[in-house]
Amino acid sequence: MLSSLPHQYIYYLSIVVSALISIYSVRKIIFIALKRKIFDIPDNIRKIHGEQIPSLGGIGVFIGYMATVLFFAPFGFKVLNYIIISSVILFFTGIYDDIMNMRPSKKLLAQILATAITVYFADIRITSLYGLLGIYDLPFWVSIYLTTFCGTFFINVFNFIDGIDGLACMLSILYTLIFGAHFASLGFTTEASLAFSLLGATCGLLWFNYAPAKIYMGDTGSMLSGFSIFILALLFIRSAPALHIPDLGNTNSGYVAVQAVLAIFFLPVFDALRVFALRASKGISPLKADRRHLHYYLLDAGLGHAATAWLLVGINILTILSAFVCMANNAPAWLYYIAITIPSAATAFIAASRVEKS
Repeated sequence: MLSSLPHQYIYYLSIVVSALISIYSVRKIIFIALKRKIFDIPDNIRKIHGEQIPSLGGIGVFIGYMATVLFFAPFGFKVLNYIIISSVILFFTGIYDDIMNMRPSKKLLAQILATAITVYFADIRITSLYGLLGIYDLPFWVSIYLTTFCGTFFINVFNFIDGIDGLACMLSILYTLIFGAHFASLGFTTEASLAFSLLGATCGLLWFNYAPAKIYMGDTGSMLSGFSIFILALLFIRSAPALHIPDLGNTNSGYVAVQAVLAIFFLPVFDALRVFALRASKGISPLKADRRHLHYYLLDAGLGHAATAWLLVGINILTILSAFVCMANNAPAWLYYIAITIPSAATAFIAASRVEKS
């Protein structure tokens, strides 16, 4: 029956059904958490909310996303199986961490395992850099290790941005919308359904997570979202041969796809690397929680949660548009890197300066 529907109807249904399931699930989770007193306790460092709020919103995202994917995205039994296995590992790891505070080393091990399963067994990996940094095809094991490292890194990057009301949800919606629209334009129905199912499930959580939040995404949702978005990015790069981009000159479509992914993820990756460097300069573990992230700087500079989330989403969009202009005009690589760096770097510099003055 579904196969007879026009593709755009499948996409709309993926979004709507996953959103409705997520909304229903999150509402029930809030009710249970309040009744059982399962809260995210403020610590006055990163968690500065003034009341006890549940942090298991990611359960709703998982239920909405998985239920819809299984129905609308018959990806190919083998590939979908491994994506689900990895997602389930991250899901239960996140629940345990949200409730019991898992040790960072154990959480990192679970992230590596989950990523490696999909990378190796589903063969969704970085096979080439298409000329980025002068690197083209990668040996098999280099490809496996590099992709697993990047996937684990991005899971943590996405975990880091889940620090204020609505931000992680809004960025997840932005990324899945971009990837979903891209796959839909190429006629890649299964990949588009994956993206749109996660999009709808995240919209369902945002209904309750937008400032002032009634529930948080938590590690349950941030790790699942980070992993899923990373897989979508790999599928985006894999789709490069299907791109028809005029006037590329000596540039191949794979290189353009890699540049696009760098621009899409630049803001959260830049912030994570900046914080890692600051922590390392103080002799602190890169995974130790603190308030050096850009969203905390903006809060400390006087912006509210909603204003900060919208500002950072706007900066992310500006970064993507800057990259698009550079790529459309075949700008040299150095100009592309400057264009995608300026919005994030300037915001970090201004926010940090404001905080220091105050």
